[in-house]
Amino acid sequence: MELTNSVIISLGSNLGNRFNYLKDAINELSIRVGEVCATSIIYETSSWGFESDKFFLNMCVEVRTNLTPQILLVELKSIEADLGREKAVGPNYSSREIDLDIILFDQLVFINDTLSIPHLNYTKRRFVLQPLNDIASNRMDPITCLTIAQLLANCTDSSEIQCYLNEI
Repeated sequence: MELTNSVIISLGSNLGNRFNYLKDAINELSIRVGEVCATSIIYETSSWGFESDKFFLNMCVEVRTNLTPQILLVELKSIEADLGREKAVGPNYSSREIDLDIILFDQLVFINDTLSIPHLNYTKRRFVLQPLNDIASNRMDPITCLTIAQLLANCTDSSEIQCYLNEI
């Protein structure tokens, strides 16, 4: 069966063995979601949206899948739980073992109570745009019709981002 949907997923971790959480998440994505066909550089970044002295490792992957967006979200939440992420209490951001977010799903624009595609704030977050640019610089955002490279060039987020590892 041909895997028809191209999905960009952002991965982040700032607790425990951050690199192993990323590696384990990618392995689970390949088993439960589809073919992982591209992986970005891994970057180290400070927390975004909350204070923490624990730095994040962030990256993006492209996955080919036949899952619908809603089923994909269920699988991502299941992978997070299986890797030890505890459900956050309240609306605030916090440290986490693993975070998996759907950033882009083909050229789909979709919003409901539990899911927004494209991800609502990805164009404002350098820790998403930089690794996304590594694997999909010419991919177009379906809302702004700008490429990822253009979104990165226009991004006003001045957060520091350091290359941590060139490949996983």
